[in-house]
Amino acid sequence: SQSRQPFFLGSKSPEKTVVWIEDLLEYTNPVRLSVHFHNDMGLALENTIQAVKAGASGISGTFCGIGERAGNVPLEQVLYGLRMRFGWEVAGINYDALDQVVSYMHERNYRPHSPYSPQSQRQESGIHVNSLLRDRRSYTPFPHSLPEIWFGKCSGISNLQYLFEHLLKRPLERSQYEKLRSRVKAIALEQNRSFSVEEVLELMRGDDWP
Repeated sequence: SQSRQPFFLGSKSPEKTVVWIEDLLEYTNPVRLSVHFHNDMGLALENTIQAVKAGASGISGTFCGIGERAGNVPLEQVLYGLRMRFGWEVAGINYDALDQVVSYMHERNYRPHSPYSPQSQRQESGIHVNSLLRDRRSYTPFPHSLPEIWFGKCSGISNLQYLFEHLLKRPLERSQYEKLRSRVKAIALEQNRSFSVEEVLELMRGDDWP
């Protein structure tokens, strides 16, 4: 049977997650379900565990929870949680090596921002910003906060549309957006970092940009 992966921003409670997964499985049987939870509200771990208990057969996450905003569900916490709480082990996983992987990540300071922190409100991925331009609720679980758009290697034309059309009120031609996107990505990869709106504007002042 084919696998389908519902995406969750992180605003569902564990109780609602159970109902959601059970309903999905009832109407999609025999399709297998995988889940991908973000940690915007600090619920990614428990939501993932409850989804597995409710019948989800796969999970998508990252070690140490690294990812945009407040990150994704930490895979090592899910694996240990399922084993320690329910005695469930995932075939093919070397549990003895998990600590080595986590130590490696922490030594290099690979970790997400804390839920609810100002840094966790930052949006860099172009696909996320594209969705936000259509419906602000799609990637912002906090209704009274404005998304903070950043620019980096994962940014797209939508990030620049937000800057020029929503903030500067100076729309550009698509070809200009494409040129700027390529320049921003190149600089972000070269410097291995992301840029705020103010930093991007400063870069533009010092170069022959639109």
